Amino acid sequence: MSPTTHQTTTAEVLSVRDLTVEFPDERGRVQAVRGVSWSLREGEVLGVVGESGCGKSATALAVMGLLPPGARMGGSVRFRDRELAGLGDRGMSSVRGRSVAMVFQDPLSSLNPVYSVGFQVAEAVRAHHPGTSRDDAVERAVHLLELVGIPNARDRVGDYPHEFSGGMRQRVVIAIAMANDPDVIIADEPTTALDVTIQAQVLDALRTARAETGAAAVLITHDLGVVAGQADRVVVMYAGKVVESGTADEVFYRPRMPYTLGLLGSLPRLDGRFGARLTPIAGTPPALDRPIPGCAFAPRCPLARERCLTEEPELREVDGHLTACHFAEELVDKRPEDVFVPVVAPVALTAERPVRTEGPLLRATGLVKHYPVRGGGFFRRQVAELHAVCDVSFSLSAGETLGLVGESGSGKSTIAKLLMSLEEPTAGRVELDGAAVRGRKHARDLQIVFQDPMGSLDPRMTAADLVAEPLRINGLAKQDARTRALELLASVGLGRGRSERYPHEFSGGQRQRIGIARALALRPRVLILDEPVSALDVSVQADVINLLEDLQDALGLSYLFIAHDLSVVRHIADRVAVLYLGRVVEVGERDAVFDHPSHPYTQALISAVPLPDPRKERVRERILLSGDVPSPVDPPSGCRFRTRCPRFLGALTDAERSLCVEEVPGLVERGQGHPVACHFGGPR
Repeated sequence: MSPTTHQTTTAEVLSVRDLTVEFPDERGRVQAVRGVSWSLREGEVLGVVGESGCGKSATALAVMGLLPPGARMGGSVRFRDRELAGLGDRGMSSVRGRSVAMVFQDPLSSLNPVYSVGFQVAEAVRAHHPGTSRDDAVERAVHLLELVGIPNARDRVGDYPHEFSGGMRQRVVIAIAMANDPDVIIADEPTTALDVTIQAQVLDALRTARAETGAAAVLITHDLGVVAGQADRVVVMYAGKVVESGTADEVFYRPRMPYTLGLLGSLPRLDGRFGARLTPIAGTPPALDRPIPGCAFAPRCPLARERCLTEEPELREVDGHLTACHFAEELVDKRPEDVFVPVVAPVALTAERPVRTEGPLLRATGLVKHYPVRGGGFFRRQVAELHAVCDVSFSLSAGETLGLVGESGSGKSTIAKLLMSLEEPTAGRVELDGAAVRGRKHARDLQIVFQDPMGSLDPRMTAADLVAEPLRINGLAKQDARTRALELLASVGLGRGRSERYPHEFSGGQRQRIGIARALALRPRVLILDEPVSALDVSVQADVINLLEDLQDALGLSYLFIAHDLSVVRHIADRVAVLYLGRVVEVGERDAVFDHPSHPYTQALISAVPLPDPRKERVRERILLSGDVPSPVDPPSGCRFRTRCPRFLGALTDAERSLCVEEVPGLVERGQGHPVACHFGGPR
């Protein structure tokens, strides 16, 4: 469904004026929101975007009257003609859910684990309609769960939140938000941490909610692709303030604030210029626990001048929409790469570049990993097996990047552990230069960078000590290890002045750089990158991606890049392998897989990736997969994808379906130009 264009004469249903929010802090008070103003019209979708810490969620909590104790709020929040600021919890209780509903980022924390989902949806109905009978409320709950796409809703109405997947829990929360036909739905990062296929289902559920209730919506997200496809108007926030506001077309195609332009340049795009360098925004957002003189973005802005450091820019109209930049007119016809010049990582480690070999450097053959599932009782006997990885084979050449993609639970991280000998395979073999990989024997050649750098770095050690540790373990003298560690930190853009800081004193992107430097300490030939940028803001993500590309060029590294973000994979990978429920279903050269996907699962994954381009995103055809990934404890027979496959469910004959049910499709080339594990694979 495309966003609708609304006339300016449409009545305002929600307005925020000069909103301020302060939180107590050990060093004083944090000014999380600093004079934010925006309005929402009937039937409209307003997208609110910006990096972490820019004040998006604090604004939403203030609107809903859900700020924590100790927070101070100023300004005005009006729902139609009613002032909500200062209304108090009792007054807001009549507004929340009935007039303004909210969908939070983490559905598990929004749902009570001791009550069934049906009871919780029915409770939302009865909260504002106390005369509704229990049976009628349950019927309404079933209807709402069906609307948001819960399969077999009548049978599952008695299930508990832990029995649902993350995407289904989010749809339950959307059903609760719909319960009383609100005028406004505020969705705060509703798709964060969800797989792209589940994200598409949740966004479809939100569209259903709006269509059923007629509600306007505020969509808070860091994903510009989601905003491009959903929003009529966009508000860009930075350091607690609105820095740009306009229609989606104005903000995406004619940005007049350098920060907005930088966000767009930081994005790897599925339809982008492959091989082109990303243009991240240097630096980090300012601390909000002290006054900010001038423009808050000035320390990171390539256009900044003396005036920017002393005079705060006001929101003013430039080229038809509002922007807060003294020199906005200079951005006319400018592209991100014209303003933000990407910095090449100061890699100075080329002397020990790994030697290239003929043929595959790393090879996995027939990898299988099953985990025992044990029952209760004293003896905890094995009652089943979890099939995490099933007959996976691939190869990686020197200097190559292989992207490994698939939904959560597809076996990506388990494969990484098998390659690193962190898990013993049930069957199969991993080889490096033709020799079997076992234990720590190949630690110098194979290293891993984990998704969560904070979880993999000892908080009691400084950055220099963290990088020096593997060198000392492998026999290097303490002083030599330290000297080498400082060189490695410098190579990833962390100078000597930061080497004595502890992990908590670094930003997320900087911590990931420490993890990369530590992984490079022993001069590996292969880096396994397990979701290395998934938890980072887009500008920090772009910075890390550029760093990885620079390191690969300088050191001849090979990467196994594990990710669920297909845009990132298309940007960085040479070849791509697609995993589903422990099996590789398609593998080939990057452009062949992305431009001509042949497996229905690959086609669905690619179609679900949002593009940060409103015109393209509004007309794209989506393939919405039904249901969730089956349990790996009891996978479907034959083709594991058949229970969700649009082709199996709608286009095949009974005889063809029987083949899918009975026979596991081999990963072979069937005329598509690259191997595909589908009996009836081919173009849509």
